[in-house]
Amino acid sequence: MMTEEINSRLRGCVYSIFTPFTDDDQIDYETLARYMRHLFDGGARIFYAMAYNSRYAQLSNDEILELNAFVCREARRLDPACFVIVGDPIHCTTKVSTEFARHAKENGADMISLLVQEKYYCDEQILEHFDEVGRDSDFPVLVHEMAFLSGMDGKQMHWPTSLLSKLRSVSSIAALKEDAKTPEITRAALALEPDIRVVVSGAKAKLFQYREDGVQAYLNGVSMIDARIGQIFWKAFETGDDALAQRIVDEVETPFFAGAIASLGWHRVNKALLQAAGLFPHRRDRMPLKTISDAEHGQVVEEYASINNAWNSIVTDLQG
Repeated sequence: MMTEEINSRLRGCVYSIFTPFTDDDQIDYETLARYMRHLFDGGARIFYAMAYNSRYAQLSNDEILELNAFVCREARRLDPACFVIVGDPIHCTTKVSTEFARHAKENGADMISLLVQEKYYCDEQILEHFDEVGRDSDFPVLVHEMAFLSGMDGKQMHWPTSLLSKLRSVSSIAALKEDAKTPEITRAALALEPDIRVVVSGAKAKLFQYREDGVQAYLNGVSMIDARIGQIFWKAFETGDDALAQRIVDEVETPFFAGAIASLGWHRVNKALLQAAGLFPHRRDRMPLKTISDAEHGQVVEEYASINNAWNSIVTDLQG
């Protein structure tokens, strides 16, 4: 797939996959299929199975392969034109990443997301990994740019800007999920556009500061409950309707991020939000990710009711 085609399709709001579990801790594919349909009906056309939102840390390698294949199959059933990204295990060798890339290609994905969690020693180490996977699988790579642990002192570190600037040297790298959530690093990543499509993560509120840097795609966040939030926000942002975009941020996004997420953490709350919205039957996770308590969930339920009312008010005003 050529860069121009990827850039035209991988644009706007990118919807991450959240993996539900049954009462006996199996992957709940029935619920996942309904959820993907819900997102699709709201306008979602880009689906991304990814390391932490998709609970790869709680899955075996075989389960990840099974989940990736299901996401590809279900997205194609919804619409063959959907753009599908799936990932590799959080900790694995380059050989295993290559096997996952080949599997993604065989199952109809558009791109493989690669997350390197081996300790960082030098830029060449990381570049060689991406190059080998892309070359041996002959498949486009999305780089999941998440903090490293330094191999020298064991401390957490952002990606060196020198490494970001060298990503263009690997021909198979077509996109990057920017996960530093730090303006300096985010801008260094956005400088790769249009050669490498950059998907910015973090709150919608932060996108305004990157408009002049050419931001073209972002991860869904609170739009997980209704894809229309992401679609309408992006259209408003893109066309300069800042009043509407800011209203969505102020009334729907910010109250939620300032509430349960601030006190309980994004990854423990996102499935609780889906349960509160009636999209998942429960918020179960596999240990060691501890599911939030009933009392904590009560806070999520209250906040969901508030932001859902705010969103419905926005929709009503738009329709009126």
